[in-house]
Amino acid sequence: MMGTALEHHNKNELKAAAAIGGLFATGTANRKKQISKAGKHVILLFAGLCFCSSTFLGTSFANDDPAVIQMQDASGGALATFNQEQLRKEFPMHDLVTETPWTNGVKIHFRGPSVKEMVTKYKIADKPNLEVAAFDNYIIKITMEEVVEFAPIVALERACTDADKESGACAKDQDFRPLSLDDGGPFYIVWPLSKLPKPYIPARNSIWVWFATSIRPAD
Repeated sequence: MMGTALEHHNKNELKAAAAIGGLFATGTANRKKQISKAGKHVILLFAGLCFCSSTFLGTSFANDDPAVIQMQDASGGALATFNQEQLRKEFPMHDLVTETPWTNGVKIHFRGPSVKEMVTKYKIADKPNLEVAAFDNYIIKITMEEVVEFAPIVALERACTDADKESGACAKDQDFRPLSLDDGGPFYIVWPLSKLPKPYIPARNSIWVWFATSIRPAD
């Protein structure tokens, strides 16, 4: 009986992953394109200084559900799991109006909880680094020093634009809408671009993590 239930659960998971795989494949391809040749050379330099971190397949991360984000311990064990609505209720929402490295000077009004407040609540801010994993098997290491100094958020939504209201993505009286896959959602690690040091662009563009699914402490 238990075996049958597990098989049914696993089949459902495989069907769900297949259904969204195509959508996330586009985001993964875009992520790779956004690192220029010049950026790669700078990244290698930063790596030599032990400043830049690497990306790799996230086999040790337990969460493979893009609809939720997990706070994890150092071994990848889940401390808490949230969908967008649960995360809104659990933490204060912070506004961040910023360009991104890919919006060509256009600022976007994002809103979401503070990364620092999240890791502090679950007592995983004691390590020098955090590892953030995304659904497309992307993992990046960010330093707690960066988190404290630049105050990134886990963006859950963005302000509605006139175009959103004309297209029906937002109601006429709606101020914010949840991040879509095209926006980098449901969970997107967003930084205040104007406050980042110039060498971060493009060398540290990798810290802008879309499709984020888990955060854990790292040495």
